Amino acid sequence: MPASFPQADNRSNIIETAPKSSIPEEVRRQIDLLVQSLLERYAVTEPPVPVERMLQQSEHTLWDVDPTEMSATIGHGLYRFEPRMAQARLLYRAICDSESAREHGLDVPWPPSRHEIKYFARALLMPEAWMRALPAGERTPDVLGERFQVPSFDIVTRLAELGLNVSDQSNP
Repeated sequence: MPASFPQADNRSNIIETAPKSSIPEEVRRQIDLLVQSLLERYAVTEPPVPVERMLQQSEHTLWDVDPTEMSATIGHGLYRFEPRMAQARLLYRAICDSESAREHGLDVPWPPSRHEIKYFARALLMPEAWMRALPAGERTPDVLGERFQVPSFDIVTRLAELGLNVSDQSNP
């Protein structure tokens, strides 16, 4: 089995992952810099990231968002946090389309690919530094889903992007 696929470690209930992304490293770096800039501009230091406020309160009118452009799954059950992911995706598209944002140093790849948009949403709502600071035993999809208010699937994907192991405390 290739190293990029999760592998169970029966001794410690840890699923090991290797970093994996279809987005070139330079593009990821650009997106990660944008995320850091947004977190600093909005003084966000802990989860959950207030993506709805970021959409509605654009600094210096850097972007204009039409909420009808949001792609979302109705938020309930497993998908209750999906609207936050949709808001983050919409924010990225708005920044990408904004000349004013580029003039203020929020430069991102354009036109954005579907993969880049989804990567941004995960990076914004689950910043790398915050994810790396978590003890390995706390990296369970359900616990992190509640803390970061994102779907469990996106937690697992983000951990894999960062090459961080996924804790599976549900298995004895």
